[in-house]
Amino acid sequence: MDYSNTMDALVRLKSGLLAKATDGQYADKDFRYDLQIIQGESRLSKMLPAFITANRTTDDFRRAMQAEFDRYVDRRAHINQGLAPAFEYLDNIISGADKFIGNTDAYEFGKPIGDGGFGTVYKYYHKLLEMDFAIKIFEPVFVSNEENIEGEKRFFREAKILFKLNDSNIVRVFDIGRTNGKPFIRMEYVDGDTIQTFIDKNGAVSFERSKKPITSLLSGLTYAHKMGVIHRDLKPTNFMVTTDGKFKIIDFGISAYLENANHSKLTKTGESIAGGLYTDPMLIANPSLRDVRSDIYSVGAIWYYLLVGRAPAGGDARKNLLLTGNATELQCDIIYKCLSSDPKDRYQSCEEILSIINPPEKVLAQAKDSVMPNRITELTREYIFDYLIDRLNEDRSNYVYNLSTKLQEPERVFYYSGRRNDITFLNRLYNLKTMPTEYSGMTFEDEIRRHTIANDDFEYGWVFNDERLGLRSSDDEILLKFLCEMFHPLVRSEKSSWEQVKNDLNELLKTDGYEIYESEKISGRSVFSYRFSI
Repeated sequence: MDYSNTMDALVRLKSGLLAKATDGQYADKDFRYDLQIIQGESRLSKMLPAFITANRTTDDFRRAMQAEFDRYVDRRAHINQGLAPAFEYLDNIISGADKFIGNTDAYEFGKPIGDGGFGTVYKYYHKLLEMDFAIKIFEPVFVSNEENIEGEKRFFREAKILFKLNDSNIVRVFDIGRTNGKPFIRMEYVDGDTIQTFIDKNGAVSFERSKKPITSLLSGLTYAHKMGVIHRDLKPTNFMVTTDGKFKIIDFGISAYLENANHSKLTKTGESIAGGLYTDPMLIANPSLRDVRSDIYSVGAIWYYLLVGRAPAGGDARKNLLLTGNATELQCDIIYKCLSSDPKDRYQSCEEILSIINPPEKVLAQAKDSVMPNRITELTREYIFDYLIDRLNEDRSNYVYNLSTKLQEPERVFYYSGRRNDITFLNRLYNLKTMPTEYSGMTFEDEIRRHTIANDDFEYGWVFNDERLGLRSSDDEILLKFLCEMFHPLVRSEKSSWEQVKNDLNELLKTDGYEIYESEKISGRSVFSYRFSI
């Protein structure tokens, strides 16, 4: 940007308005032309007072000044005072470009690349290092002296927080100090777009494509949280994608340290959070809250934005996500677990989400060795258990109801839901006689008989929660064999709705690439098998 040309326009604007306020001349076309040049620099545009920008013509401006001030001297003083911040800003840029801290010959002053209420971020090129840097200079717009002092403290607080963080997913800070009396932060220059700009340009993405930025976001937050730092202001405008396809978290302006032995409280009583559609509602209600689950809420909101192109707001938000076709029901549930209103219902850490969307390296290596690239996620596994337990309990309720009304016993989904046939079913999968038991002199089979037949104190669905059966482990083979065996005629009822149950289970499994299907005629143990997609 040609700042000298902008300064000329600002000088002409000031002279013209002073003339017009004292019954002189300033043509409307000149007024609009000068204003257009000045407003071309967004930071400068925000510095222009409303008593100038609110007028469409110079005559409107003159009448407003006359209505406000009777004397010429008061009008002139008001105009001079209103334009002073803009003149000071341009003076600092033009005269201060070569006064940057350190070796002034080494830096080449660049263009503004971001701005806000705190100040402006500029791009600088270091000639000796042959590197670009981003320089954030604190110069707030129209604040009191007290607010300026507090804002400066927060500005340096951000610098100190970022300086402690050294992770490839978080923008790096290299130096802090003052230039021309103003605080600055020298940090890594990120060449790319914010996620908001990227989605505006390219449109929403699929769940699979969203995993890369979300993985980077979660990885960066995992590191920050371990360092005791919560971001608390995550949104699509402070998460960037670089030109080479990497991702960076920026702007830790309202971050807080977690309360522990090593960190003091930095969030003061009375401090407010601006809030918005990406901010945890609990944080808005309680600005002093320091909880990593606030960041997890924001992760869910950003994730939703990647898939839909807008924030998760309104009663139809979930429906709108599904209508995009960018996420399945189960994938939608992952996002909405992040967005739960109660933090206890959210994921409790970023690592927990990462383990779901990206299986651990060890699991992937084992899958590769066995030519099995898929993995049943924890979410799918939980849905399968909930579905089967609900069906079992439903059958149990119908059975009790029908006995009381002396009607025919209902069609059961599986015989193993009854007490007598758990052993028949489980003996096809395990050697119950050699498995560990809680009672001496008793086999696991004896234990099952005692609790399911004699005492009747094993709740329906107990098999899913018994650690010895391993269904809740990460071993997919065990669960898949279990599901396949459920459809053997020795296990299921011939009158049951087993075909519908198989279809329902396949709906749950297909997200992770599996399908239960009949591989051959019913004979022996090879009734059903499973396959997977690559």
